[in-house]
Amino acid sequence: MPRNQDSRPIDRCHLGRFIFVLAVLIFPVAAGCQSLPSLDVLLGRLDAYAKQYQAALPSLACDEQITSQALNKKGKVTSEVKAQSTLREVRTENPYDPFHEERDFKSINGHRPGRTSPMPYFVEGGFASLVGFKRWEQRECFDYVLSSGDSSQTVQLIMTLKTKSRTPSCARLPAGFHRIIIADPETGRIVHTERTIAPEAAAADVGVYFGAIDYAPQKIGEQEFWLPSHFYSHDATGTGRMSATYSDCHRYLGELKILPSMSSPLAGPGPR
Repeated sequence: MPRNQDSRPIDRCHLGRFIFVLAVLIFPVAAGCQSLPSLDVLLGRLDAYAKQYQAALPSLACDEQITSQALNKKGKVTSEVKAQSTLREVRTENPYDPFHEERDFKSINGHRPGRTSPMPYFVEGGFASLVGFKRWEQRECFDYVLSSGDSSQTVQLIMTLKTKSRTPSCARLPAGFHRIIIADPETGRIVHTERTIAPEAAAADVGVYFGAIDYAPQKIGEQEFWLPSHFYSHDATGTGRMSATYSDCHRYLGELKILPSMSSPLAGPGPR
């Protein structure tokens, strides 16, 4: 009988190592292929997380670093302002608008701010809107697409405003409303969200054209909250953009006082 001259007795030790290496390569992939929850289950978890978050989060103050820029049509920065401020999110009694935003500017481009210090592009209320999870209860207004996220621990949910058969409640939403949510599917915890509206809606001052935020864990007292850590916004023409980072957040015990905000020719309401 013909015999392969290269055949050798099987080395059980080498075979065992081969199987171990193969298992190491295969099992992490298999573990990452988690099954997606149903849309109704995920929406329920997102809603429960938002309600628990709103109920537990106290008034707080954070250090804020802002960069505001104007750009020309070629995308070159023509004007830039950097600011440092203390941002306060004060609880209100309004369940649909649970946080009021206050801001004290500490410096503008390294100098003491004046009475009016215009910025090229400035958005107010972004942090408050996104810790308040506004307009999450209007499920019937959207079409949904659910998929796996960038990591094995997250899912991505795309929400697009329906254009037909809109109820009066849905009709109040800005035209072209489009939201992307990255979340933990088991807990409903949000790690990233972004929102876009139609350029004409932004031009009518219904809201900013685009806003996005990343969340990260921070301790407030003995509790840990996933708070906004980075906010980014730009206009529909690409000629104005703003980014902000938040750090050293802590409980704020002051009284609610409506303070005049710093004027800005391009200031707009936060994403809703």
